[in-house]
Amino acid sequence: MSQIAKGANSYVPTVTLRVAVRHEPLPGTPSFEAAALLLDGNRRARGDADMVFQGRPVHPSGTVRHVRNPHDVSRQWLELDLPRIEAEVERVLVVCSTDNGTVGALAEPTVEAFAPDGVCVVRYRATDATTETAFVFGEFYRRAGGWKFRAVGQGYASGSAGLMADFGITVTAVSTPPATAVPPAPATPAPLPAAPVPFIEVSKTDGPPPFMPPPPQPVSAGRPPASAPARPGHGWTFGPVFEPYTVEGKGRQVVTADDRLPHGPVLIELTHEGDDPIWVDRLNNRNKDDQLVFNSMLKDFRGSTAVEPSTDRPLRLRVHAYNRWTLTFRPLAHARRLEFERELTGRGPEALLYTGPVADLKVRLRDETGGSLCGMYGYEVAGRTTIADAEENLLVNEAGRRTRVTAPLPEGPLLLLFNDAEGSWRMKLRAV
Repeated sequence: MSQIAKGANSYVPTVTLRVAVRHEPLPGTPSFEAAALLLDGNRRARGDADMVFQGRPVHPSGTVRHVRNPHDVSRQWLELDLPRIEAEVERVLVVCSTDNGTVGALAEPTVEAFAPDGVCVVRYRATDATTETAFVFGEFYRRAGGWKFRAVGQGYASGSAGLMADFGITVTAVSTPPATAVPPAPATPAPLPAAPVPFIEVSKTDGPPPFMPPPPQPVSAGRPPASAPARPGHGWTFGPVFEPYTVEGKGRQVVTADDRLPHGPVLIELTHEGDDPIWVDRLNNRNKDDQLVFNSMLKDFRGSTAVEPSTDRPLRLRVHAYNRWTLTFRPLAHARRLEFERELTGRGPEALLYTGPVADLKVRLRDETGGSLCGMYGYEVAGRTTIADAEENLLVNEAGRRTRVTAPLPEGPLLLLFNDAEGSWRMKLRAV
């Protein structure tokens, strides 16, 4: 866990984070509400919908959510699906607003982010809040292909209206009559809401969020009800959590992963410019090839797979290429998820995750290199720590310029390695 001070920053894993905004539950503390602000490259919200809070608990993209437990007034949750946040969103601010009091009256106001395996990856405790009624705890922002968190610690004596105006959120206007006009008769006061909602200036939407995140728990191998398949992207615990990093090169080289890459299965992404072939081998302790990691003739190649470094030595890869390339190492939880409600499209090999019940997977591949193999393996990773220990299933094994096949998936969590995919493809799940 990385605990940071005001002004400091820290890398966080590019995974789905559950962010707790909390304070110590002491008598007499004011009520508060947490919120997330999604900002573009100009540090501005694109509209009111880029503010996620109790009154509007789900962002239109589905990647940011707000949840509160009505029985726990001292803690609220924000969920940030970092791998899927829209590309035009550069920052996500974590803010709060108080009612019937100030942020300084909260005991130890704190924000902390948890990875899918329950590990706290960053924590910031505000120590200098005083008379402010709105507060920016910090911001998650893009950097070098990953995400970082900065502890901001900025308060607003002008309240939520001042905070929102700073970032382009529209505040509901209150019409003011001209000075010469006769003011209207006082209206009967509206009844107070059952519970205070500090962000009163922002329009709200109905409907509760679709889940209530408890403190993160290990993934369960039990089958979820057929009517409510597990939400992909949540609860994935297979593989270590670490800061992503990228290695760049040109031509043939040997790459040795440094100590930033922990033991355990990791996601490797490869890009390669031009129309020349590229292949990558993993080297063993005798410095010889022992696993073919990538092998493609696709033009302007981009793909991913999962690799398991040895426990007794750094991961070493031999790159066979002619042009510029990049290798990016990420946690497996960063891989894309298969979901029932949407078709997944791609090009080239890719590592995918599935956490739902038994299903059929429809795969269509259009080959671009003259009729090569189309192949996919599935690994049942529940309760496992390595790919080698997981049960392996050959799901797709076809050849030809056009492949249409339906593969039966066992229940998740599954790691799917679509390693033989020399073209563009589509995948769609079908309930069983």
